[in-house]
Amino acid sequence: MATSQIVIATTTSSQSTAIASTKVRVTANAAVQFAVGANPTAALASSEVIGANTTRYINMQGLNNKIAFIAPSGTVGVSVTPIGTVYSSSIPGATYIPS
Repeated sequence: MATSQIVIATTTSSQSTAIASTKVRVTANAAVQFAVGANPTAALASSEVIGANTTRYINMQGLNNKIAFIAPSGTVGVSVTPIGTVYSSSIPGATYIPS
């Protein structure tokens, strides 16, 4: 079973630890923005948004990358759970939002 980690997002970009999975499930209790990479920095002006109380499935663009979060205000707890290695997940920027 995958182990979740909690990343505390503030008004400064905060990173997860390296994730040995190509896909993650992310849930935030308030809106945050994110970036993925070897040493990512999330930015309010340019990063993709995850809405409050929303679950997103995010492509990690390869193994052992990190995900960074930034909150527009306050402090936000973000749950990051590895969900496995998927063959086609090396496509940059691919996200899956279940309907």
